[in-house]
Amino acid sequence: MSYTRPMSNIGGAPTPRNQFSFSRVKTYFQCPFRYRYRYLKGFNEVFRSIESYLGSIVHDVLEWMYTERDRAESPSLDAALQLLSDRWTSGFTDAITVIRNGDNADSYLVTGREMLERFHRSTFCRDRSQTVALEQRLNHRLSDEIVFTGFADRIGRTETGRLFVVDYKTSKKEGDSSEFSEGLQAPLYAACAMQHHDEAESLAGYHYLRHENTRWQSVDAARARQLLERFHELAAEVYAATEFEPRPGVLCAWCGFNAICPAAEVPASLSGGLDKAREIDDRTPSLFESDSQ
Repeated sequence: MSYTRPMSNIGGAPTPRNQFSFSRVKTYFQCPFRYRYRYLKGFNEVFRSIESYLGSIVHDVLEWMYTERDRAESPSLDAALQLLSDRWTSGFTDAITVIRNGDNADSYLVTGREMLERFHRSTFCRDRSQTVALEQRLNHRLSDEIVFTGFADRIGRTETGRLFVVDYKTSKKEGDSSEFSEGLQAPLYAACAMQHHDEAESLAGYHYLRHENTRWQSVDAARARQLLERFHELAAEVYAATEFEPRPGVLCAWCGFNAICPAAEVPASLSGGLDKAREIDDRTPSLFESDSQ
């Protein structure tokens, strides 16, 4: 079977084969084809969704807010909103793409402002917890071949000294208990943080910024072992994989390889990314070339 690949990404490097993040494993189970191109071949996707860009900018501002607070500063809402605007503008590139037809980039910036306003008012101003680390890299060797790695948005301690890990979400919908929603990510980070800080228990939470809601679960030593064992099972399956067939579905619209995928299903209402990929190909005819699987 023959596929094509973006030539502009030759300089990319594959992810080390033995290092598995939550996102890497999740990508494989969502679509092995996308996994192969992103992680094994190391190609960048042709476009980046506006939702992904919004999430990264909001995370940057939240990290700045807690960093300033730890320096005995009291970052105001106005300062946070100005930073959001500045980083949005300075980081915006032609690759950032609105997927849903009828939407526009400005509306996402407005949404970002609304999320920050709610967070600053309802959470940040009332938060008396101690920050232990922001965007901390966590690693845990699961076997000789497989290492779990990830970045925790915020690790802290409550006023009573209880360890917690919180992951900030900018998604439209809150998650559920399934493994690739709330079941694994934050609890895995908590399991690693427990070992790093020599604790027998931790809280793992997801804060949904659009909904002003944090959902917590407790992770004790037994649960931590179960989580790490389960992630090892999933990562080992990915590690051993030899076939990477496409798995078409609604997420095709957000995949930066959809223009070169033989099975992509992109409805007209969600064609922003596909249109961008085709536009780039038209402007740069040599962008794609044959690539055998």
